[in-house]
Amino acid sequence: MRTRICFYILLFVPLVVYWQTAFHEYGFRDDYSYLRESREEPAKMVRQTASHGRPLYGALLETTYAATEQVTSLNWMRLTTIILLILLGIVLWRQLYQSGWNEVEAAVIGLGVTLLPSSQFVVGAALAWPQALTLLLAMAGFSAIETEIERGGLKRAVALLGGCMIYTVAALIYQSNVLFALVPITAVYVVRTGREPLSDLKWLATHLATMFAGLLIAYLVVQALFHNGVFEQSARMKLEGNLLTKLLWFTMHPLPNALALFALADDHFHGVLYYAAMLIAVVTLLVVAYRRVLKSGNKALLRKWQICLFALPFVAQFISLVAAERTAGYRVLFSLSALVLVMVMYAVRTLLEGRKVKTRLLYASYGVVALILAAVASRQSFQLMAEPQALEWSIMKSAVLRADFSRPFKAYVIAPGVEHRTTDAIYQDEFGSLSSNSDWVPQEMFKAAVRFRYPDKLPKGVRYQVDTGHAVPAAGAYEVVVDMRNLKLAREP
Repeated sequence: MRTRICFYILLFVPLVVYWQTAFHEYGFRDDYSYLRESREEPAKMVRQTASHGRPLYGALLETTYAATEQVTSLNWMRLTTIILLILLGIVLWRQLYQSGWNEVEAAVIGLGVTLLPSSQFVVGAALAWPQALTLLLAMAGFSAIETEIERGGLKRAVALLGGCMIYTVAALIYQSNVLFALVPITAVYVVRTGREPLSDLKWLATHLATMFAGLLIAYLVVQALFHNGVFEQSARMKLEGNLLTKLLWFTMHPLPNALALFALADDHFHGVLYYAAMLIAVVTLLVVAYRRVLKSGNKALLRKWQICLFALPFVAQFISLVAAERTAGYRVLFSLSALVLVMVMYAVRTLLEGRKVKTRLLYASYGVVALILAAVASRQSFQLMAEPQALEWSIMKSAVLRADFSRPFKAYVIAPGVEHRTTDAIYQDEFGSLSSNSDWVPQEMFKAAVRFRYPDKLPKGVRYQVDTGHAVPAAGAYEVVVDMRNLKLAREP
């Protein structure tokens, strides 16, 4: 019965949480251009993503966008992401349960991963579905190795090779999410009994070495493609030249955001109290648990805590640390945030060890917390991503549907500024952000709306030109003017 309950929770909670977001009608920034490019400029997406070291990402995107065709059909890509996250949560749950975690604790971790802000982002952005696929491949790479790593001989060698190849394929899709393998690695590492054939450190080193071997092979493959002129290398592939300032940046931005777990960072500090409270609570819990282990005198357990708290977080952000680009967005925080979640659950487990706690009360507490986090994830994904993006699309679509296409015309889109956003909270280019606050997205939105009005092709003789800018055009200069600044009218007082 308990197994069935855990399974159904992991299966249905993400569907309920994200259903409204997935099936709202909207696009997210690059969605509009990708819908057009998949038909009009074949292979452009592959070249673009390959220049960032992700050739398979572009191939997956081009295939799905070509089949999607319209903004109204992007919901199926978002649903695909939800399904992948559900599979991720279930696979993680079963892996941890088989490795020594309590079944309910493992289910809490699996569910928590699907509710993280990083998960909220990949669901909200249709173009991010291959990122969710990469997470599942990272789990597959770990599982392939873990099944045979203790046996030795040829079976271990085959498992290591298979896991390495899976990591390589995953890295050719989205490099940073390959490091999600660190989540099951950490979760299994902390509950190992010490009676296994491989020592803890050798087991950990073998898993990490195989994961990094897969990343290295993918990097060499991409560099070979660049060297042979197949793809042009982007400046974003440049390696970090100042490690000291990068580490400082890491401790000031990605690390606090990950430690805050389900609380969003906010560029305008509207949710600063909630963010600070979550951050303090997580850090306090980890410190208290660490102090208890320190006082226990168990050197082997203390070493595990020290490795997990002071070394593995840097490993979880390895790609971001070595890359010159400094992106603190939740799209690259999946591995680090999930690692923090594992350590939080292990801290709770450590603090409860040896204490008489009623099982029903404990599980009920987990359930209450899960319900609260599910509500938060649903609200954030819908109100900070789907709803504001849908409003932008609605304004543009309505303007195009009213436009007179019986004769050639010129259209102008007045791009909004950040001050015209519909939300109080905003974080970088993810939560609460605007798509039309751009030099090129408004034009792509207009073209997507035209395709919505004329899904097959434009009527004979119909021609239009669309320009965009933040300035108001001169009176009479354009037949159609779309004022995206009207977004602010929908903002709550």
